[in-house]
Amino acid sequence: MRIPAARYRAWFETLPEDLRHGVEAHWGPPPGESFVDRSRDPDGEIVLAALRAGNLVVMVQPPRGCRGEPGRHLPRPRPAAEPPLPGRLPVGCRRLRRARDRARRQARQPGVAARQVGGDVGLLRPDAALGDLPLVYPFLVNDPGEGTQAKRRAHAVLVDHLVPPMARAETYGDIARLEQLLDEHASIAAMDPAKLPAVRAQIWTLIQAARLDHDLGVDDRPQDSGFDDFLLHVDGWLCEVKDVQIRDGLHVLGDAPEGKARVDLVLAMLRARQIWAGQEALPGLREALGLAEDGGAARVSVDEAESLARALVEGMEERGWDPFAVSPVTASVLAGGGDRGSGVLAAVEKVLGFAAGEIVPRLARTTDEIGAVLHALDAVTSPPGRAVAAARAGQRAADRRNFYSVDPRAVPAGWRGRPGRPWPTPCWSGTAPTP
Repeated sequence: MRIPAARYRAWFETLPEDLRHGVEAHWGPPPGESFVDRSRDPDGEIVLAALRAGNLVVMVQPPRGCRGEPGRHLPRPRPAAEPPLPGRLPVGCRRLRRARDRARRQARQPGVAARQVGGDVGLLRPDAALGDLPLVYPFLVNDPGEGTQAKRRAHAVLVDHLVPPMARAETYGDIARLEQLLDEHASIAAMDPAKLPAVRAQIWTLIQAARLDHDLGVDDRPQDSGFDDFLLHVDGWLCEVKDVQIRDGLHVLGDAPEGKARVDLVLAMLRARQIWAGQEALPGLREALGLAEDGGAARVSVDEAESLARALVEGMEERGWDPFAVSPVTASVLAGGGDRGSGVLAAVEKVLGFAAGEIVPRLARTTDEIGAVLHALDAVTSPPGRAVAAARAGQRAADRRNFYSVDPRAVPAGWRGRPGRPWPTPCWSGTAPTP
């Protein structure tokens, strides 16, 4: 997409005077030099990466730097941000201003502008490009920070969508080999202690070869007398690494997770405690199985609980998440667990019932995301909702709402500030007019 310099100058003159002066002082007179091609027009044309299909335009925002000096427009620790690069302004101005004349609505993403230096005080001026154009912003439900910036600086209406597929990190490569050696060390310590020095040598050689000693904070090989304590440290580190939740792909708007993706996501959601209907707190699934989710459990115990939790969720997936299948699946997976009393079975059944009745039906309604965006584009009010980490609040998941980042019910009471330093003097009182 090419924008003639003359047309850009006409748009540029409509911007606020202080912004125009700042851009010209920093980048020179419009259209500048970045992303400008003069091969066809001596006056210059600003070239944008874009695809156009009728009324739909998909644009890739230009880099934040400029040719020959790519870091010039990157965030830097200083009191103010540079004015927007001239080549970036047309991305906001061209199609957004023409869209205002046609439909007065546009769906887009502010992108990196929300994270640049000065953005927290509105110095990047996204409002200059948007003007009074409504901004509908499909956005990740568990990232209230950038979403709130879009609301504050670009008057955005958010339509929250589901998180990407989640999965347990597990181990691979050298880390998987190290985990195998730890298991061998435990076995040899019980069966043939004379071979321990050879296994310990392999463990330390692998740690150094993979440069894991830096991650573990160890410079020299521990003495034999303290090697077992060192292995406990390594075991805890391995457990933390493999048990972390990571993204396992991208979420496609309107695409509800199914099969393995749904199993992994439900497992991630059920790891945390849940509040059912705002009244009854449910333990996480692994906690219901007896695992202490305090970071102190051994790697073997965590792996065992994870394996049982996965078997339970996979069993429910095979039954189509029928609530009546909760008891049979629980009994089948936990059969033979003599140390698990009726209390454990009841707790597990409650958690699986919560997943079948609350989480999975909400995940199935992910298909409504595109409709919710179109609903907002039709200038119909989007209902509000609280931004939340979906993996920690299965009832919310993503319900396609215009989320807010502060829950008035979760604001600490005034007395909680007494133990610390005095609270700032309020800028207004109950009798004074609200600013």
